[in-house]
Amino acid sequence: MQKQEEKIEKRYDRELFKKALKAAKQAKEEERKRKARKKIQNTVIYVLGSILVCILVYFLLTLIKPKEEYLLSNQIQIENAFKEIQGENISSEIGRELMIPEISSLSAIAFNPLNGEVLYEKNINEKLSIASLTKLMSAIITLETFSLDEVVSVSRENIPKDLDWQLGLEEGDKVSIENLLKAMLISSYNDCAYIVANAYPYGGYVGFVKAMNRKAKELNMDSSRFSNPAGIDQEDNFSTVKDLALLVSVSRKYPEILKMANISKEIVNWSTQQGVQSKEILTTNQLLGSNRYMKGLKTGITDLAGQCFTGYFVYPSGNELLTIVINSRDRFKETVLIESLARPLLR
Repeated sequence: MQKQEEKIEKRYDRELFKKALKAAKQAKEEERKRKARKKIQNTVIYVLGSILVCILVYFLLTLIKPKEEYLLSNQIQIENAFKEIQGENISSEIGRELMIPEISSLSAIAFNPLNGEVLYEKNINEKLSIASLTKLMSAIITLETFSLDEVVSVSRENIPKDLDWQLGLEEGDKVSIENLLKAMLISSYNDCAYIVANAYPYGGYVGFVKAMNRKAKELNMDSSRFSNPAGIDQEDNFSTVKDLALLVSVSRKYPEILKMANISKEIVNWSTQQGVQSKEILTTNQLLGSNRYMKGLKTGITDLAGQCFTGYFVYPSGNELLTIVINSRDRFKETVLIESLARPLLR
């Protein structure tokens, strides 16, 4: 029996077993550490790879998604665009009076903005709705507040549900001030005027309308009141032809307004969630291109205001003529008549 135990003891070396067990534990610990290091390495590689993928995707998206330059359409380059513009003076007396047959317009004027000489007038102090001629004041406030290449996010707040004549911008779209102004001054789109007003940084829509009325006082438009930026019919949105003469005369001093008012056709762009949208817009000024002296300026039409138009003409002599007709039955025909009779006195 003792010999058998001694035999077993020789085959079962406790010290050797302990060493083997210790070695096994060490090997297992090393394997655990190796796996931990591998896991950390994989995590780091995954994180870095994810970051690199995100950077790559972002870079690719910048190549694909709409850029601000895609939102701009032949940006108008103007020097000293924000120089201070002084008000105008309109003579209180008629100078070389034109003999114009009776016209249908409820109110009208023809004058030389260089010296304020009035050549023709009709009911120039009567307060009337002025339709989209209002947008000239909106354009001035816009140019004094924004840069042309500034891109704003569209808010449809304050836009009347039944508003007609819209470009069709939707909530959240991105559009440049240049494109909004072109849509306002070339095609007279109403929603664009509201969108600019909503984006006004000093009080939003309400602040924009206040700025319009503040500017009117600066220009001595004492018989005018603005309640919306587009010129839709409202009791507290009105002016007189005499006041409008001041507004139109000042408007012609803004190169951006004149350049846009002389565009007969243009492509405007804006960005939506689906991508860049484009639309061809056409001028509402039917006289543009028909008279070589014409340099714009703005149309308007509503139920209360009737047909409205202000024309701007520059002659080889250097003289200028501004005409305004409000609530006319044929605004363009009557403007042509007034201009043709005034031209011999100015060219």
